[in-house]
Amino acid sequence: MTDNNKFKYRLDKRTRNITLIVLGIVIVVCAGLWFFSIGDYLPAWFFSIALAVIGLSVLSIPRSIRITGDAVEIRCVIEITHIPYEHLKSVRRIGRTELKHFIPVFASMGFFGYFGYYLLPRNWEIIKVYAASWHGLVIIEDIYEQRYLVSSDRPDDLVMGIERTCRHLKIDS
Repeated sequence: MTDNNKFKYRLDKRTRNITLIVLGIVIVVCAGLWFFSIGDYLPAWFFSIALAVIGLSVLSIPRSIRITGDAVEIRCVIEITHIPYEHLKSVRRIGRTELKHFIPVFASMGFFGYFGYYLLPRNWEIIKVYAASWHGLVIIEDIYEQRYLVSSDRPDDLVMGIERTCRHLKIDS
């Protein structure tokens, strides 16, 4: 497999700042509860819940997108979303303006990236998002009407790479 078939995620400055702020808030709240809560279980409960939520978020962080011989793979830390070419319907670049009214349903909101489920109220559909930033966005739709929104430093190369590998695919500009 060549390096041209692998597209890595890179966090932008805004996403790094959101991640650092969230981690800082959790640390400050844990320290505050530890020092100001005498003999209570509140610090332990908060720390346990915060650690569980952060741990689950870390497992879902997108790492890369790969174009293999038979599918597009969105690789996270522990999960791989495998989209076979025969299930692909369309792939196209989109701008941030098309996602103006995105509503997070179950999502990270910038903590180590943007991933999870978002609602697009324009047509009441749920989109699965795997993005490191809101720049270089590509939307992939399969025949089951499932949409995946991914980000890449090289979005045009990603779209063209999928088009070269999957000939039946409808490529929108």
